[in-house]
Amino acid sequence: MTWFVASIVSVIQSDSGVQDDYPIYEDHYLVEASSKDELDKKVDEIAKTIDAAGECEYKGEKARQICIGIRKIRSVYNPAPLDIDADRPTSGTELTHSFLVTSSLEEAKSFAGGGAVQIWCVDDAE
Repeated sequence: MTWFVASIVSVIQSDSGVQDDYPIYEDHYLVEASSKDELDKKVDEIAKTIDAAGECEYKGEKARQICIGIRKIRSVYNPAPLDIDADRPTSGTELTHSFLVTSSLEEAKSFAGGGAVQIWCVDDAE
């Protein structure tokens, strides 16, 4: 079986339908699957669980967390000499990656330090 990481995106949506901003969550889930069909089924079940989580509150109003998409699915890469299909993830396994762009080295360093910066998420874009 092969291990994957699924990036699932959800948003908080106010029940009133009126919002100034939309908080986005990107959560990463470790999934083991032996086929694409099995992988898709397991990822869909995780997304359904997010949707079924129920009500929450945002800025004092009733709201819901809603799954809005599967952003990416990546195979995990075990360090040599381990096999990505035969061996479980272990210390040093790369679980996922992102490709992002900032307008300056200072912003890139701020992002690396946990700062708030404007970035462009490129990942699988053409």
